[in-house]
Amino acid sequence: MTLPVAQAMCMLHFPVPGASAPRVLRQIKLMSSNPPAAVEESLARSSTAVVGASTGIFDERKVRYVGASAAMAFPHVLGMALGSGSPPKMRSVAYNFGIRPEEVSDAHCALEKLISEEDLAFFSDVYFSVMAPIGDLLDPGIYAQRCHDYYHKPSNRAMAFSAAAAGIAALGSFLSPNRHPREPELVQYAKAILDDPVSMRMLSVDHIVAWGMRVLYLRATTRPNNAWVASCTVMHLCETVGLHMDENIKKMAAMAGAEALGLDEDRLRRIFWISWAGHVMLSYEQDRSAVQFRVVTCQPILSVPGSVADQFVQLIQIIPSQNSPFSLGCTASDSAGEFFGRLKELAKLQSAHPFLVVTKADIALCFYRRVYHLKTYIPDDFIDIVIDSGSAAITAAEQLASQGRLFWNTIGSVFQYACVLLAIDTPTAFVHLPTAFKALENLVTIADTLLTREALSIARHLLSLSMAQKRKHLAQLEAVEASYQLPPLSASQSTNPIPDMGWELDWDQFFTDPYLSMLGPDIQL
Repeated sequence: MTLPVAQAMCMLHFPVPGASAPRVLRQIKLMSSNPPAAVEESLARSSTAVVGASTGIFDERKVRYVGASAAMAFPHVLGMALGSGSPPKMRSVAYNFGIRPEEVSDAHCALEKLISEEDLAFFSDVYFSVMAPIGDLLDPGIYAQRCHDYYHKPSNRAMAFSAAAAGIAALGSFLSPNRHPREPELVQYAKAILDDPVSMRMLSVDHIVAWGMRVLYLRATTRPNNAWVASCTVMHLCETVGLHMDENIKKMAAMAGAEALGLDEDRLRRIFWISWAGHVMLSYEQDRSAVQFRVVTCQPILSVPGSVADQFVQLIQIIPSQNSPFSLGCTASDSAGEFFGRLKELAKLQSAHPFLVVTKADIALCFYRRVYHLKTYIPDDFIDIVIDSGSAAITAAEQLASQGRLFWNTIGSVFQYACVLLAIDTPTAFVHLPTAFKALENLVTIADTLLTREALSIARHLLSLSMAQKRKHLAQLEAVEASYQLPPLSASQSTNPIPDMGWELDWDQFFTDPYLSMLGPDIQL
């Protein structure tokens, strides 16, 4: 009997009223040793494979993954266990009464109505040259071929891919000094497809990529809630498609047509881990709960030339997360100790890419803010790593801004670093304040907007509050000095040595009795 069938049997036989546990176990053992022939025949022909009770079931036909105990999966598993040659397919049977029609799809225009093939190629190149080394989700060559087919083979258009292409074009426009005049429409076009209930019924990897592009654009242009909620959606789609399980990835990569779409095993793993890393970072910087999977077996991504995606994922994996493969070598005694341990591991990771330098500082500042709220002692070594990371981020941020790479964390890391320096509140930290404030001013000069000016204004306000607090403390000290009652010493008194009090002692007497015995019997003279 194959292992999946045996596990399916184990899932099906639960104790029923009046049945003792041994009898149920005997039933399971009997059926496992003598499986109906139809079950194995069904398993061989079925496009659905039962993976196990602790994981789930992957439907290759619809590229859909559900938990093994899901209501929609149980009729299929039950049919297999009962020997059916054609068990019921996994469907949302009896999910509701069906007394209302499902939502209909809105009409979506072709992408070519918004952007020409030449402009799409241009802005896509901008995206791949700037963003793809970090968010390495797609193969550029295969993407270009799919775009060509989209414009020249209208009968073979996938709506989810058009949403992904629109998102890539919008990001390329955002990162380009010459934006596309219909950039907002490209964003809304992709959003309309992704929100379309009909489009969501048949999910694909293209949906995950398209949502990933939307997360990046929202992170770069709008408020934290919008980007975080969208990133949660990406994680739920990854679970729905099954990218968190490596056995599913291997099946998807082996499916017909996967090679033409560039969906080999490493590419699918990249899509999962990069999406996961972006979501965890968004969650951690907002101090919100990240989406957690019951189990993740997706293997690490490979290190390839021209890509730093693997380094980006390694940085994020240091953040505490249930699904991260990273773990500290030793158990910390308290929360502060764990953050310090993770910070030291973070400091060991080195990268020359300015985006990663800034990301590394963001994580270090996240750790500091958490320890700050613990109201506990922060060792100097911890402070030194935070300051070193922040100082490196200033250089990297100015480099990115001078190149027109206005990533979200370019200004965010510098602003947060200035705030943390004020929170550290030591002469060592204050030495770095002029550099941080000057960098913030330079960034405002490069991108003079309401939000950048607000950041500079708040930083200056916090600095003024710190100065006011120190003036208050100084005034308190000066008040003590002003309250002296005794007159000050005269000039002659202040220069004379301390008078001899006449305490002439014979120190040798302490080494004779009766004093010597007081020092104990082991004293040797």
